[in-house]
Amino acid sequence: MARPRGTSDEEILEEARACFLEHGAGVSTTVIAARLGVSHAVLFQRFGTKEQLMRAALLPPSEPPFLARVRAGPDDRGARVQLLELAEEISAYLERIVPRIAVLRSAGMHLCAAAERREDLPPVRARREIAAWFARAVARGLLRPVAPEHAADLFLGSLQFRPFHQHISGNGFGQAEGRAYLEFVVDVLCRMLDPAEDPR
Repeated sequence: MARPRGTSDEEILEEARACFLEHGAGVSTTVIAARLGVSHAVLFQRFGTKEQLMRAALLPPSEPPFLARVRAGPDDRGARVQLLELAEEISAYLERIVPRIAVLRSAGMHLCAAAERREDLPPVRARREIAAWFARAVARGLLRPVAPEHAADLFLGSLQFRPFHQHISGNGFGQAEGRAYLEFVVDVLCRMLDPAEDPR
C-alpha cells in the first residue's frame, strides 16, 4: 500500500504518539500504520526504526516553551499574578510531557544524547532559569530573600506532582480543580515569601 498523498510527517508523528500513549512502548508499528492507512514499510522509510519513530513522536523539545516567559520576567506586577501565569504554562506543558517521558523510560530509552553535558539537559536548564527568575524577583523586592534554588525546587516540585500522579493512577483532574490547585500552590508560596512577613 503506497503512502497516501497528503499524509505529512507530522500527521504520522501525531498518530504514532497517540498509539504509544494509548498502548505503551510495546505497540506494534503495524498497528500505527493501520491507523494511518499506510503500509508498515512507510513508517520505516520515513523514520528508520521503531525506536527512531518513538523518539521523534515522544521526546520533549530541547527548550520547554515556558522558558521564554521565565527569562522575560519578573516584571513590576505582583508576584502572585506572575507566578500563577508561570504555573499555568508549566503545568500545561507537564501534562503533555509526563506521559511521553513515562513511555520512553518504560522502553529503556534515555531522554538525552549521551554526549550532552548535564548542565545542558532541559530539566536542569529549566530549574536554573526558574531559580534565576526567583533571584530577580527577590532583587525587585517582590519576594523576601531566600535561596532561589530552593524556591525553584518547591515551585517545580508542586507542579510536577499532579501530572505524575495522574499518569500513574489514571485519575484525571477536572479543569476547575486543576486551576484551584495552581492557585493554592501559588498562594502558599507567596505567603511564605511575602517580603512583609518576618521569616523567623
